[in-house]
This record gives sequence, structure tokens and C-alpha cells, in this order.
Amino acid sequence: MTSKARVILVGVGNAASALVQALEYYSERSSGHNLKYETIGGLRINDIEVVSAFDVVDGKVGHDLTEAIFAEPNVAPRLLEFNTPMGIEVKKGPLSDGISPMLAETLQISSKPDVKLVKEMKSVDADMVISLLPSGAKEATYAYANAALEADLAFIEAAPIRICSDNKWIRKFKKSNLPVIGDDLQSQLGGTRIHKGILEMLNKFGATIRNTYQLDVSGGSEGMNTLYTDRRMEKRKIKTDSIKRTLPYLTDDDIASGTTDYLDFLGNERTGYFWIYGNYFLNTPFKIDLTIKTMDGPNAAGTLVDVIRATKLAINRGIDGPLISVSAYGFKFPSVYVPEQDAVKRFEEFIAGDRAD
Repeated sequence: MTSKARVILVGVGNAASALVQALEYYSERSSGHNLKYETIGGLRINDIEVVSAFDVVDGKVGHDLTEAIFAEPNVAPRLLEFNTPMGIEVKKGPLSDGISPMLAETLQISSKPDVKLVKEMKSVDADMVISLLPSGAKEATYAYANAALEADLAFIEAAPIRICSDNKWIRKFKKSNLPVIGDDLQSQLGGTRIHKGILEMLNKFGATIRNTYQLDVSGGSEGMNTLYTDRRMEKRKIKTDSIKRTLPYLTDDDIASGTTDYLDFLGNERTGYFWIYGNYFLNTPFKIDLTIKTMDGPNAAGTLVDVIRATKLAINRGIDGPLISVSAYGFKFPSVYVPEQDAVKRFEEFIAGDRAD
């Protein structure tokens, strides 16, 4: 059993770009540098090793991963230079519904033949598959989830597709004695995490929320992808349902959460707008109006490095099925809702071996 956390990336977009850069960046830095957990189960960030990657875009497929992470349409910040190639050629995966019609107009899809997913996954001695596909790519996600099952690999669903929170998929991974983690990655300082945290704090101190929204505009391919109506509404639903778990008395008419527009000049930047209206003592009204600006790629990678190491820890311990503590810590819609502060506590208990899931 390898001491490294060996991962397969599905989708070499901005999150993958930031993750790969982070592995190089933290190979020379350990303490500080905005790391919440320097080690998880003895694993440092430089114990994460990417062993294979899949994409469909012409400028990425067939290229070394160190080149592909900077290829268009990626706009994640370039934080460092790679002196040597990683020796990992990005493979062509199935297109299926992986790209919305709107995004497809701006991309050149590789003409290379699709590789056989299961064969490739088995050949690289991996531990887990991380799905970083665009929002709404259901069929493509299902194809990779099934391939992970056949290849005997754990599966992390970072996109807003129901895998870890779907009983059908839970039974499949449980039957195969494999961990499954998700759904819909929460960024380190993501809008949903901040929104839920504020609402939970207000609720604990007796405030009543009347209505609230967390809406954002962004650049990058994910922002463009979610302009497509069906995908935008699907992503909005999973984010809104995540907020409703925080305050179940709110109705759909009281909440809005999701991406509202794409602005090309923002690049990898996302601007989030938060509005909360309610009442506190003596039925006194209050309003909260906030704005936050972040970079999507590093924001996602900041959570991924914790989730990957915790998943490897579960594999080493022989834990299978939905990892509730890891999912509650790192994802918007885990199979079981856990408040934000409790999620951190549960995650740390899991790391310490005080929780089995």
C-alpha cells in the first residue's frame, strides 16, 4: 500500500490547474502559507501525487499536465513555473454532455480517440478519481463514476452532480467496499460556506431570517458554462438546497443562490453578493449586505488538498461508502447535513480516528 495519495483528475480546468501548482508550491513550503492542516493522517500536501488526467479540449489532450493546466480556456493564475514536465500526458475521455452548447462554441474538441477509461485507471496504480467536470455534465460524470467502480477506486464528486448524496450510487460504492465523497465542492472561502456560516450564527443567537440571497458573477469556463439555462438552474438548485438545510423553515421563495452572469474580463475572479434580511429582539429588522472577491482555482484547491488526504486516510483504514465527515467538511451537499462549525469538528475527529465515517 503506497504512502502517497495517488489521484486521477477528470477535467483539467482551473481547479486542476491550481491543485497541480499547489503540489509544486508546497513541496518547498510546509508551515504557514494559509494551510489549515499541514498533515492529515501523516500526509503532507507533497504526498499527493497526480498519476493520470482526462480532458477533451484540443490544447490539453496529448500534452503534458504542466502545459495543459495553462492551456485555454483556463484562466487560473499562473503562480509558478515548472522546470521539467511531470511526464503525465492528458488522455482523451468521453465528451458526452461534458460541455454545454454555449461553451462548445468557444472550444476545439480534440480529434484523438477516447481512451478506455477502466484500462487507463487500472494501469496507473491510483487510489481515487476526482471529478472536476463542468456543472450539468451528468452523463459524463456517471461514466467516470462507473469506471472508478470497475477500477476499484474511491470517487470524489467535486461538481454539482448527485453521486455521494444519491442512495443508488451510495449502494454501488458500499457494495464495492469503496469510499465515495461529495457532492459539489465548497471552496476554502466559497460563497456557500460563508453564507451558511453567517446564517447559522444568526440562527444560534435568536435571529429570524425572512429572505436571503448569495449570487455571483464570474469569468472562466465554469462561469460561461453555467450561463446555459438548464445547467445554471441545476447548479442554483443544489446551492439553494444546501442553504435550506441550514434554515429548513425558509421556502424556495425566500432563498436564491447561484451564478447570475459571466463576465469574460473577470478571468478566474468571482464576485459574490450576499443579502440577508430578518428580525431580532423586539422584532427589530436588520439587513446584511456584503461583497467578496476571490479566485476560483486556488479557492477550490484549498479544500481539495484536505479532502484528498482524508480520502487516502479512509482507504488506509478500510472505510467504505459515503465519508460523511469528509463530505460535510468539504462539500455543499453531503449525504448528511452537518452545520459548518460541527463539520470542522467532525472532520478533525475523523482524522484523529475518533469517527469511522
